[in-house]
Amino acid sequence: MPKIDVVSEAVIDSSPMEVYKAFLDEIAGVTNWWMPHMQYKLREDIPIDHEGAVFDAIINPTSRMNAKFSSKVTKIVEGKLLEDDITGCFIGTGKWTFEPIDGKTKVQFRINARTNGIVYSIFAPFVNYEKNHRDIMEKGFKALNSYLSKK
Repeated sequence: MPKIDVVSEAVIDSSPMEVYKAFLDEIAGVTNWWMPHMQYKLREDIPIDHEGAVFDAIINPTSRMNAKFSSKVTKIVEGKLLEDDITGCFIGTGKWTFEPIDGKTKVQFRINARTNGIVYSIFAPFVNYEKNHRDIMEKGFKALNSYLSKK
């Protein structure tokens, strides 16, 4: 199964706590600033700011060529860090960090995973999953910055 190991980052014009809270609101389905590129939905009764929380995600939810996965929060440090285990079309880990930098926030996401399932593996020679991931993340970071600038 093909591996995906990508780090995406951006500087957001808000404090780490504001960025962190906006990200958690997006995962919990309170906001939808990442649409139409990414859609999240919190599952079960565990709040998103607690270890053990599970959420579902769909990449390109309005397309027939979407990708679905679920994540379980394995570690969380308020305003600083969120780590998760990923299952679905990809299997692996994700790590979000929120670091203060000159009154702003350097937000970083690292995914270390492999494709799961025959379809994703068959298409691997023809699809640059790492580039697609970077593109989705860049759109999300821009949308997040725009969302927070309007608050």
